[in-house]
Amino acid sequence: MATEVIERASETTAGERLTKRRARVEEFWALPESTLPVEYINGEIVGAPSPTVAHQVLQGNLYYALRTFVQGKGLGQIFTSPLDVVLPTGEVVQPDLLFLDAKQAARVRTAKRVDEVPSFVVEIISPGSATQDTITKRELYEKNGVREYWIVDPEKRGVAQLVLHKKHYALTELGEGDAIKSAVLSGFEMNVGELLGS
Repeated sequence: MATEVIERASETTAGERLTKRRARVEEFWALPESTLPVEYINGEIVGAPSPTVAHQVLQGNLYYALRTFVQGKGLGQIFTSPLDVVLPTGEVVQPDLLFLDAKQAARVRTAKRVDEVPSFVVEIISPGSATQDTITKRELYEKNGVREYWIVDPEKRGVAQLVLHKKHYALTELGEGDAIKSAVLSGFEMNVGELLGS
């Protein structure tokens, strides 16, 4: 069956392009395996260029700190993108980092994708992803019950920490001099500047 395809690209300040096209979820699953970020959100296949070097350095810093803490406590597992996470609402996202508790991690060990709602997710803003991360994904994660969501802004050197309270996120904005304490990973606390790699 033919599907109406609507393609649009938004130019970013860095010249990157975020491409979207209307599709059925079956078309998304039929795509070849890719290391580029490709997600299925609100009936659109959303593709973006690979992350920048600065993004990867920051992601590595965060992964190391969170993984060291999680493994040391035997809490579960931290995963990095690209890894498909299928949300209960049908969207497929690839968070930069996500945490699955020990039971969830055991259930997905041999799976092709994550069919669990992560309790903790991190997105790092790239030049073309600010709206996607701060509005679209925020709404998706809130609606699907992700208990804690960090939006890391390398340019502004800060973290927006969103914690789910009564089905809605409570926002705490943190700068380089602040300490961030995870609500989900109880006991994890770190200086934001250190986490960002200052």
